Amino acid sequence: AALEDLEKDTGDPGQQTSVKTEEEATQALVTEQRPPLSQTPGSPHGKSAQEKVPDVCLMAEEVVNEDGLFNAKTETSQEMEHAAEAPGTASRDGMRQPPCTSVPADRTVAHLNTLKDRYPGDLWARMHISSLEYAAGDMTRKGRRKDRARVSELLQGLAFSGDSDVEEDNKLEAHHAQKKLKMSDVPEKNWTKRDIKPNFPSWSVLDSGLLNLKSEKLNPVELFELFFDDEIFNMIVNETNNYASQKNVNLEVTVPEIRCVLGILLLSGFVRRPRRGMYWDISDADQNLVRDAIRRDRFELIFSYLHFADNSHLDQKDKFTKLRPLIKQMNRNFLLYAPLEEYYYFGKTMCECFDSDQFLNGKPLRIGYKIWCGTTTQGYLVWFEPYQEDSAVMVGKDVDLGLGGNLVLHFADVLLERGQYPYHLFFDSFFTSIKLVSALKKKGLRATGTIRENRTEKCPLMNAEHMRKMKKGYFDFRVEENEEIILCRWHGDGIISLCSNAVGIAPARELRCSANEEDVHQGAQPALVKLYGECREGVAKMDQIISKYRVRIRSKKWYSILVSYIIDVAMNNAWQLHRACNPGTTLDLLEFRRYVAHFYLEHNANPSD
Repeated sequence: AALEDLEKDTGDPGQQTSVKTEEEATQALVTEQRPPLSQTPGSPHGKSAQEKVPDVCLMAEEVVNEDGLFNAKTETSQEMEHAAEAPGTASRDGMRQPPCTSVPADRTVAHLNTLKDRYPGDLWARMHISSLEYAAGDMTRKGRRKDRARVSELLQGLAFSGDSDVEEDNKLEAHHAQKKLKMSDVPEKNWTKRDIKPNFPSWSVLDSGLLNLKSEKLNPVELFELFFDDEIFNMIVNETNNYASQKNVNLEVTVPEIRCVLGILLLSGFVRRPRRGMYWDISDADQNLVRDAIRRDRFELIFSYLHFADNSHLDQKDKFTKLRPLIKQMNRNFLLYAPLEEYYYFGKTMCECFDSDQFLNGKPLRIGYKIWCGTTTQGYLVWFEPYQEDSAVMVGKDVDLGLGGNLVLHFADVLLERGQYPYHLFFDSFFTSIKLVSALKKKGLRATGTIRENRTEKCPLMNAEHMRKMKKGYFDFRVEENEEIILCRWHGDGIISLCSNAVGIAPARELRCSANEEDVHQGAQPALVKLYGECREGVAKMDQIISKYRVRIRSKKWYSILVSYIIDVAMNNAWQLHRACNPGTTLDLLEFRRYVAHFYLEHNANPSD
């Protein structure tokens, strides 16, 4: 009743009002012609409706008084009967109700807000707001269900403030005005059918870092320790001992022991056992190395307390805060020794974990932790970041570009830390938009990617359904005159749309296939389609290399899977550098990994063990 008074009250505290819904008013008019309940045959308990009203109203008023909504005086049943004879509000049964006294709006708002904060959901409303149907004597179960539904519907969008409706209207008008202003600021695109004329400088950069690595002639262990350097090993030792001391365990782990643990993890990628305890049970060449390097119980103890961050200084907003120091240091090392190339691919991959609810279609591993990553065309990982909803990468970024666009811009900034070179970035349709390609052009970077239909900004390309009826190799294209960005739709194995600020149609390559020992012409392939197909396999190549010899030993900690993934990625990058420094090498990936694992187990064993 107080809630309905609050909505209908004109603001005069002394005015007596009676609130009725349209449904109750209609029922009141219909039931005026009915006889009173006292004259109706079979009336229960032989009581009239006038005798029931005072008790019900007294009960409702007592509930309100206990919680402090109103400071009204509780009346006796005799006073209520006397008040019922006074002029009041007609009920739906043709009876008179005691008049309803209005309460000042600001006082009612304060009480209702207090109760709303005290009880969760709409429980406070069900406990402290009485229905007019109850006061009229409708106490059936059907009436209660109907009342609960009406109260819930009423309270869904209700905000208890003196001018809530005015505030909502003002916010809505301001939002529409801001949206119209924003739309008016965006100039219309001017699309023309011609080829693009890029004005980027040509790539003529010499990779001095790779030349230095070639001159040093590093072995596999030294290449691997470019990423897992002494700083990372010391960080792991300090945080592991700190975590063990917080658990009242005197661990005192050392760097050689951490290297032995890492050697066993690398060994598990190509020597697989059903249980990790079997690495100490079975006697062969590899198992003898494990048994001579570290005891099984010592390995289990160190592995259970393995830690990478201080628990007393965790960022609660970061889901991967327990791995953040390791991720930062690895990204720094990956970028420092990355081959300086013209083409880079940015995409997404998965770290296998069947307890995760993240799903990525089109990947060999579809369930696990989603990871954003930027790689070279050969599969060297330059930068990575595990996916989370509130990513630190998105802080202070452009909202119009969305998550994918801001991630690409962040990766572009990472590359520009090495020098202001005209890199060429490739990405798929999840990231691509005309705004992103334009933003990368302003940074001096070239960009090419597949684009979705709803992001072409009304470019008048041929419809995809119509293009399917054309011959294979047919394509349509347009160039935006103001920003010099090209959109091309090509009919190959399927219909593909691409956007670029650096590569156009020419030179188009002719597609031919042999049938019955004759060359058959199958149309043309634009230059940007050909280049995108050659450079988009960077993440796929990295996934292929990692999947061959994954770390198989896991702990009960949720982040152990990501630690294993980082070890595998570091091994992949070391292998990529080894192939770049030794083009004619005969050392394959298995021998490379086996060399590192055996070295750690042989040269870091504790003789006292």
